[in-house]
Amino acid sequence: MKQLKDFFANKNVSTILDTGTGTGDFIEVLKEVFPEAKITGIDPNTESLIEAAKIFTEIIFTEMSAEKLEFEDNSFDLASISMALHHLPDIQKALKEMQRVVKPGGWIIVNELFSDNLNPAEEVHKMLHHFRSKIDRLTGVSHNETFKKDEIREIVQASGIDIQFEFENHLKPVSLAESNEFENRLEKMKQHLEKIKGRPEYDIFKPQIEEFRQAASKHGFQSPPRIVIIGKCAK
Repeated sequence: MKQLKDFFANKNVSTILDTGTGTGDFIEVLKEVFPEAKITGIDPNTESLIEAAKIFTEIIFTEMSAEKLEFEDNSFDLASISMALHHLPDIQKALKEMQRVVKPGGWIIVNELFSDNLNPAEEVHKMLHHFRSKIDRLTGVSHNETFKKDEIREIVQASGIDIQFEFENHLKPVSLAESNEFENRLEKMKQHLEKIKGRPEYDIFKPQIEEFRQAASKHGFQSPPRIVIIGKCAK
């Protein structure tokens, strides 16, 4: 992300915590922006961390909850969270924990998809995301629906983070004819649906897979935009 590179061009960041790192998708961005920094990734999902460690062999990954970071105060120059706010059981607690482990004058980066003012192809992706999030909640997994852009900004500010800069990041649409991603998404929807087989909600959600296919065939499929917020800790 060029905007991140430009913002941090003359700022010293040597230690980074990537919270809710998952399979390490945001690690690639962090490595590009901060090539000399030591990065630590944490996530409560063991399977995701195993996948991340296969890709980024030089990164330290640890199973850990964002709401209870097992680090001393003032341990990092920067903490980031990407595409994970909507997965957190307690967002404010996690954001305050991130601030606790960041040094005075340090930085917080929040990268989160938003759900308003989307084009038709992005709305198709939202159908997929909300399908999965509803099933997750039925099975006891913390997974909120996508926030609006203003809601994300308000959540960040409510934690005490002082927003310094923000921008939107728009991803390129997926060509259904040239990519297997669409079929992979359909298959994952079917697999996700099986988690509630035998429950009354199963028959409610099943037709949504075909609705998703038809909408994608008509409008295409594009990941929704993200708002990237850079803030300073409130200490």
